[in-house]
Amino acid sequence: MNAKPASPRTVLRPPSQPTTQRAASALFDVWEAGFQLRLGDLDWARALLDDAEWDLDGDTAFAGDHVRTLVGSARAWLCLETGDLPGAAKALEQGYAAAVRTGDLPILSLVAVNAAAYAGAQGRHHDSAVLLGAASRLRGAHDRTDRQACELGRRARAALGEAASAAAYGQGRHLDGKSAVTAADPARLRGEVRTARPAPE
Repeated sequence: MNAKPASPRTVLRPPSQPTTQRAASALFDVWEAGFQLRLGDLDWARALLDDAEWDLDGDTAFAGDHVRTLVGSARAWLCLETGDLPGAAKALEQGYAAAVRTGDLPILSLVAVNAAAYAGAQGRHHDSAVLLGAASRLRGAHDRTDRQACELGRRARAALGEAASAAAYGQGRHLDGKSAVTAADPARLRGEVRTARPAPE
């Protein structure tokens, strides 16, 4: 059995670094992890995200929450790729909390896109399309260059049909800012999953 890969920075990183340097290192790791996720190298992506979380440990700086949002979103993506729905939910909730602390709506849109992926993984394509629309509202514009969002949109259209998918997307897109922030909260999806279970007879 192969050992878990470790980034060179795990070995070479000095025991203490200035906060800004650690945040920059974490940012580099999380962007590289996203690239590796697109390539399908999940083990390397996991090692990079572990590095990023190590760098952010104890960092309460404003920039740290921006990077924590990115880490949470990427970790959720990784968990979804491996079928770990509870892990994805935990990562999304951590990313969402960090994004809310920043007050930065565009960065919160990243959490909304991965929440859409989480909903889609459960076969909840209407919720997925609504979340994609909410992500667009938070971002301030449609983003046709986001390959993950485009793929999620394609899946929603295949499952719901063009008209129903467009209507669900529009529902999220036309939310006001405060409602879009609330809609992006991944805890809402978990609560709906629990209450959607049939009551015992």
